[in-house]
Amino acid sequence: MAAFDLQEQEQIAELKAWWALWGKLVIAALVAVLLGYFGSMGWRAWQKSQGEAAADAFTAVEQAYATKDVVKTRAAADAMSKSQAGHALTARAMLLAAKVAFDAGKLDEAKSALQWVESNAKEDAVVDIARLRLAAVLMDQKQYDEALKTVAAPKVEGYASNFADLRGDALALKGDAAGARKAYQEALQKLEQADAPARNLLETKLAALGA
Repeated sequence: MAAFDLQEQEQIAELKAWWALWGKLVIAALVAVLLGYFGSMGWRAWQKSQGEAAADAFTAVEQAYATKDVVKTRAAADAMSKSQAGHALTARAMLLAAKVAFDAGKLDEAKSALQWVESNAKEDAVVDIARLRLAAVLMDQKQYDEALKTVAAPKVEGYASNFADLRGDALALKGDAAGARKAYQEALQKLEQADAPARNLLETKLAALGA
């Protein structure tokens, strides 16, 4: 093999010097990139497996709900709350558990399921739905002040009319006709559509109060 000429030797020397200075950093950066890439792939695979597990668990809740079995529905929802508390389907599973319990007249069971959703759901709209249903349960239990607190203000503006409507119901049941009238009027004002189906019902409630 022919000996390197002077220029080539200088280039090799410069390369060695550069590598001595920056080689470890280059390797570390390359390792970080590879770890990030494979870590991202692993994270996506984990998310997929979690999603599939949540879907399977939710199917079990739906099957129990279809049979109107309060105990099995709640047990399946509770299992999801322990293994996949942050998944969107878990909040929906608890809503099903609350509904089947409410339909069976088990108000305490419905209440606890809805309170779980209120405290743990990640989606504001789902939290508002849980609060509306929870307020209805509390009114059935004659806990009117608690119901009023529950629907004090929505997270999603689209539910403002529903919240005001339920406040009106709670106030009417408390015997506060003036407060109920004001709440129903607010509910009418917050309706997003002039021909919304709820309009007739709200107007009927106001008429019953003498408005």
